[in-house]
Amino acid sequence: MTSKPSLTMSSASETPMPVCKIRTLEDGCVRVQVGDGPGAFVGVVSSMHLVEPKCLQLQQYWTKAQAANGNTTRHQV
Repeated sequence: MTSKPSLTMSSASETPMPVCKIRTLEDGCVRVQVGDGPGAFVGVVSSMHLVEPKCLQLQQYWTKAQAANGNTTRHQV
């Protein structure tokens, strides 16, 4: 799976979609993170084939959180 950040922004008020950060844990599970800091969304999956759906799910959560905070996002797939 390849995730690309959205670098095209039409307004200064729009926040680009962060990329999914993927890390394999010691037990073989995969940690998926969208965003940084206290506003990050993190999930753990048991297999690599579950990474893409989890990444999409966390990006949806991030988009909803941004909208709830009054930020608009430009999501580019």
